[in-house]
Amino acid sequence: MPEPAELRTNRLLLRRPRPADTEAFVEVHTRPETHAHSGFAQRTREQALRLLELIQRDWDDTGIGYWTVLTAGSDEILGFGGLRHADDGGESILNLYYRFQPSAWGNGYATEMSAAAVRWARRDLPRTPVLVRTATRNAPAVGVAERLGFRRVAERLHQGVPEVVLRSPHPAVS
Repeated sequence: MPEPAELRTNRLLLRRPRPADTEAFVEVHTRPETHAHSGFAQRTREQALRLLELIQRDWDDTGIGYWTVLTAGSDEILGFGGLRHADDGGESILNLYYRFQPSAWGNGYATEMSAAAVRWARRDLPRTPVLVRTATRNAPAVGVAERLGFRRVAERLHQGVPEVVLRSPHPAVS
């Protein structure tokens, strides 16, 4: 499987996280604002560092994981997101995820990053479904998924939080 260690869009550079990204990762993942719609408490520094370790392990073990999302042509880190292998009720899937700095919200970056991730997945892993699993109350994430043509396929509880599951269309999102 080809490693998408770096992808470019019109405005973004998506690349595998580097050690120098650690503090930005912790900042994004521990801010109360970035958890406002998640249904879960904000992460601690230790939880954020464990998540980053998991993401790096994903890259090492499967050749895919969440990217650092930067403004193209600069070192400005906007957030983190992308795809990772996961299991959903016994089905092997790619989980689409993102978390951006509040200063990046409202600019279409999540949609742009997500569309690039889905295009890559459809081209390189066409048999693996792409899902968004998020809190039902996370209207911004649901909106991004729906703009990309994802369809609601389930609602359930995840760790006591109402969750909606959206599945990407087949073939690729353009």
